[in-house]
Amino acid sequence: MKKIPDQSIDLIITSPPYEDISGAGYKALNKDILFFKLYSEFLDSIFNSYHRILKSTGQIFFNIKSKTHNKKLKTPHWIEFIEGFQRFCLKSYIIWKYAGSFDSSNSRLHLDYEIIYHLSKTDDIYLNDKYNDKDPLTSVWYIPHNIKNRRHPTQMPLKVVDRILNIASKKGDVILDNFAGSGTTCVAAKKRGLHYIGIELNPEYYEMMKERLKKYDNLEQFIENKTI
Repeated sequence: MKKIPDQSIDLIITSPPYEDISGAGYKALNKDILFFKLYSEFLDSIFNSYHRILKSTGQIFFNIKSKTHNKKLKTPHWIEFIEGFQRFCLKSYIIWKYAGSFDSSNSRLHLDYEIIYHLSKTDDIYLNDKYNDKDPLTSVWYIPHNIKNRRHPTQMPLKVVDRILNIASKKGDVILDNFAGSGTTCVAAKKRGLHYIGIELNPEYYEMMKERLKKYDNLEQFIENKTI
């Protein structure tokens, strides 16, 4: 992200790797940020970079889920105390509710949702309350997690990114996903003719992302941006 100019990004949509990613399908090659202290310092540096590159009118939608260990719940709310995070206005918690649950415990209520933090630098932001939905600005989203032909172990459904773009994007915007994975954010942006930047360290997922994007090369509304 050091190469991205100051105040050049309109919208950041991303979901970071877990601090304990052994259960997320990642290979040993990727297990270099497992320890919580290092992980929190890592995210602090990420949010400081966001503050530099995001426009004053820009917005962030940052998805991070709760975890369970030995049937105990560990929420992600610790992130709110990171200095870099506190440089932003917390606009809302979005509760992304699954159509079902992956939680098999009977010792507590099931974990069947994830949190998406909605952040901005200022109150001068664009929110579309006119798109076709009964309550477009609700902070509870019911979106199934089932994905056909899943390419990534923690792949976000395209419908989640589409909903964010429906609400917060406009023509000419530059969209960033710095934890791009298999490229869902970039695909959603490209389908709408938006500019996009995707950053992914894993070579396998990077190639996967390029293949997904090729399918939309001939869209008339596509605004060409070869940076992925």
